[in-house]
Amino acid sequence: MQKKSYEKTGEILYTDVLANGLTVYYLPKPDYNRTYGLFTTNFGSLDTSFVPMGSQEIKTFPEGIAHFLEHKLFEKKEGDVMYKFGAYGAQTNAFTSFSRTSYLFSTRENIYECVNLLLDFVQEPYFTEENVAKEQGIIQQEIQMYQDDSDWRLFAGLLASLYPESPLADDIAGTPRSIKEITAADLYVNYETFYHPSNMNLFLTGPFDVDYMAAFVNENQEKKAFVKAEPIQRKTVEGSQPIAGKTLAFEVAMPKLALGFRGEDALPTDARELLEYKLSNQLLLDMLFGKTSHRYEEMYNAGLVDDSFGYGFDMDKSFHFANITVDTEKPEQVSKVLQEALKSYKIDKDFEKENLEILKRETLGDYYKSLNSLEYIANQFSSNIYGEINFFDLPEILSGLTLEKVSKHAEKFVENMQTVDFIIYPK
Repeated sequence: MQKKSYEKTGEILYTDVLANGLTVYYLPKPDYNRTYGLFTTNFGSLDTSFVPMGSQEIKTFPEGIAHFLEHKLFEKKEGDVMYKFGAYGAQTNAFTSFSRTSYLFSTRENIYECVNLLLDFVQEPYFTEENVAKEQGIIQQEIQMYQDDSDWRLFAGLLASLYPESPLADDIAGTPRSIKEITAADLYVNYETFYHPSNMNLFLTGPFDVDYMAAFVNENQEKKAFVKAEPIQRKTVEGSQPIAGKTLAFEVAMPKLALGFRGEDALPTDARELLEYKLSNQLLLDMLFGKTSHRYEEMYNAGLVDDSFGYGFDMDKSFHFANITVDTEKPEQVSKVLQEALKSYKIDKDFEKENLEILKRETLGDYYKSLNSLEYIANQFSSNIYGEINFFDLPEILSGLTLEKVSKHAEKFVENMQTVDFIIYPK
């Protein structure tokens, strides 16, 4: 087990790779009264086409199967696992994203019982045609609920325009039609391929003794037999070109604009450079469009945008994009202004050294505030996107970003980006 101390945060992180391939992170928090556990597999909604374990040919499964599998793992022959966590005084949940599925618990008592239960219920699948049919109706209702949410439809519409004919264009939960196609056999094939310990990680943080907890986790895993791991061959997000100018009529009071900037598929391979790339482009957006920027103030005073204005930079192993969303009476005009602003960032009056230093300090302040959240820390570690670089390396890398470095990474993004907008108009 490796131990590493981080001077800037005062954290000590222990990392252990078990014999079965499972990576375990231990972050002791002796001053806390709560323990948080997150068990993650590198398997999300994008992974619908892959070579199943023991096979030689790629196979495509229905959209939403990763999310469906997440739901079904909680149901066992003897009942719902959530009730067992409740009996221990713990809360539990799970979530599926584009590239991962995570199962969690949070508790102030019965820590080891909860760790044991988390490992066991995720590693002991129980799927039948009967309980699959029951779940299909539940998830179809969940899908319909999101269909009635205009903000969700806005973001989903933008993704479908940025990455058409790819899994990113599909709802993480799937569609009513794709959900009906899922079988118990499909779930087992997906589970056996992606839920091998070598494709998973466990993050535990709280007021526990690290050596005792590590021995406990090892004992749990040594009791279980797993087949030999094979490299997973997945179909990546690729191919189709963005589709511009798509719109939707919906029950809204004011038009909604979503503007997307798709980065080229190839990302830096060096872990440090990859995190620099993401931080640089986040800071670029802050400089150009933050609430203290000249452009935001001008647009706000002109009545072009309101407090709904927001932006972000999303990045995963196989895709990355920037997005801006706002409710506005003049979506076409706002879209044109924002696109031109990003393309000409080098001559923007807010793109300067003093402003960058202010925003770096704000980012660092938000970072240190986030260290109070066990959930946030665990989620950062479970993503596994930066290799040997992790969440606790951020202060050092952030402090080393100069305007020249930010400009270099921004130029790579802006020169190769493809731009689309998606607008929802009132019916």
